[in-house]
Amino acid sequence: MVAESEPNLFGLPAEIVRDDDTGERPSADMPEAPPSDVGLVVVRRPDRIGAGALVLAGVAANVSLSLSWAPGDGPSGLSLLRRGVEELGVGAGTWALNGLWQPFVVVLCGGLLVLLGLLLLVPARAHRLVGVLALVVSLTAATAIVLLMADGGWGADQFGPGMWCAVAVPVLGALGSLKAMLTTPLVTVVPS
Repeated sequence: MVAESEPNLFGLPAEIVRDDDTGERPSADMPEAPPSDVGLVVVRRPDRIGAGALVLAGVAANVSLSLSWAPGDGPSGLSLLRRGVEELGVGAGTWALNGLWQPFVVVLCGGLLVLLGLLLLVPARAHRLVGVLALVVSLTAATAIVLLMADGGWGADQFGPGMWCAVAVPVLGALGSLKAMLTTPLVTVVPS
């Protein structure tokens, strides 16, 4: 028991260090002060996983060019792309109304996603800006795919393998862009 006249801390005897006490205190009681010659540094690094997803989105867009977008022997993605470019030369109004702009937009977005994926391989503190740009491109491709599927009546049997590869473009693009946007910077302690 602690006497009433002695100082205490929550009922325990308080340890009082006097100025004339030159003895070293035990190291367990003394908190270790951080050295003054260290600093925090943000590490520059590539985002390989996000880059891989964006490049795979571009690969899916390229594969969709060689496959049929309709069941059976329907038009390939490359023939749809050619017709879309020809119609674009005629006029933008007819191009938007005839439904040939969607394959063109999906392939264009796939190419842009490859370029953005390569930018993710450049070491940086964070790749948030590239991630936001990739998300915008992915949402543009998703809009084209959704409108194309709505024109087809949402039936899975009405689309060929090229169309399903085109569906992979916005999905992989969104995954890669979210990975790039949500990855936090790596901070480390280094001596100054």
